[in-house]
Amino acid sequence: MEKEIRKNKVKKTGLSSRPLIIQFNLFFFVFSVIPLGVLAYLFYQYVNTGKIDMDNTRLTILISLVGLGSLVGFFGVRNSLLRLASLSQKLKSSVFGSIDKSSILELAKEEGEIADLAKAFSEVMARLESNIKELKATKKTLYKVLSKVGKTISSIEDINILIQLTLETISEALLAKRAAVYVVEGDKLVLKALVGIDKSDVPLNVGFNEGTLGWVFREKRQLFVPLLDDVSSGDGKENLFSPPLICSPLYSHEKIEGAVILSGKKVGGNFAEDDLKILSNIANQIAISLENSRLSRDIEKAYFETISALALAVEARDPYSRGHSDRVADYSVKIADKLGLSPEEKKILRDACRLHDIGKIGVGDDILRKPGPLNEQEKLVMQKHPLVGESIVKPIRSLQNLLGPIRHHHEYLDGSGYPDGLKGDEIDILTRIITVADIFDALTTDRPYRKSLIRQEAFNILEDMANRGKVDQNLVNTAKEVL
Repeated sequence: MEKEIRKNKVKKTGLSSRPLIIQFNLFFFVFSVIPLGVLAYLFYQYVNTGKIDMDNTRLTILISLVGLGSLVGFFGVRNSLLRLASLSQKLKSSVFGSIDKSSILELAKEEGEIADLAKAFSEVMARLESNIKELKATKKTLYKVLSKVGKTISSIEDINILIQLTLETISEALLAKRAAVYVVEGDKLVLKALVGIDKSDVPLNVGFNEGTLGWVFREKRQLFVPLLDDVSSGDGKENLFSPPLICSPLYSHEKIEGAVILSGKKVGGNFAEDDLKILSNIANQIAISLENSRLSRDIEKAYFETISALALAVEARDPYSRGHSDRVADYSVKIADKLGLSPEEKKILRDACRLHDIGKIGVGDDILRKPGPLNEQEKLVMQKHPLVGESIVKPIRSLQNLLGPIRHHHEYLDGSGYPDGLKGDEIDILTRIITVADIFDALTTDRPYRKSLIRQEAFNILEDMANRGKVDQNLVNTAKEVL
């Protein structure tokens, strides 16, 4: 709009281009002073001579000039007032309605105070338009940030991944160069998430009485360290604690969970007061998430220990299978060691083995301890125990990776197993290992319907099952080596 004003500006030299005070003085002179001067002259002549010495023609001309001057003054003042009223009306309509840019531009083309007012208002309008655009852009950015955080919170179960993505989002929104989250573990603050700086350049853990983070942790309040123009950064190398810096405690329900720190601005300058408020809100959310995660882990741990005790209780019902789950776990981990599986996979194996037969809690003693072969109806009841076991473990979110092995440890590669009749690659490696270990332990321990077999006899049976495509030949060979 300012460009349009400069482009359309026309230099005027007429009366309308004069300042209002000059116009008013001229109009007042024409409208009031001249008529009063004429009247004073006539009055003076009448007082001194007792008459007005002027013929009719001259008197008519004089009266006409006075009248004309009065009209000129009247219309001049009226015109100025109308222009002021017009600008006032346009400004009023701009405030309470839509802004008429063309009318403002038209007024701005003129000269004098009214044009100056129009120009000033047009500049204000231009700045407002710029601010509105910035606000829209900020609103769009915040919407993206909130959407990203919302999707993150609703879709991610791993608290560490959640914290990392939240930190990336807040550092991007506040234009921070570097950011980190430290969480309480034992008697230290341990690094959990990092943005914008290499891990080797930051402390991996900080004591409760050390530095910036320790102060925020102890005082339980925010810290703002501004960037001062007259303060140099030493060797010029910036680190996580280089100003400008804002740091906020992760505070939830009277408990400090850690601290979040942001430092450096991508666009220069300092963080704003609003940045501190935003960081405080995000820090509270992170703290709540950490607390909920810890409570959830405690609950799940208690639940896991409870169902583990149930699994032991199931084994206690049958003296022939006592210790079965621990032995299967031991065999499975030995096979996994030989195959070079990861620690995480071995942990899944051990936990799944502990719980793989928990579903037998729903099988009666008359079936569980029957000294002879099961009939068809009894077999159907027994074949439901993997499904019952899965339903018991399913409520624990952190144990979802155990569901497959628990449900499918009686599946065979040829599809003849239960409960789903899976075949080949549909059965994962962990479940195949448990199947081989489970069969081996069942064959080498006493059962109500037969005595235990020696190990070589058990391996012969496993070899036969592998030859018939029921179990994995490679796992049978591995079991021979390690058991």
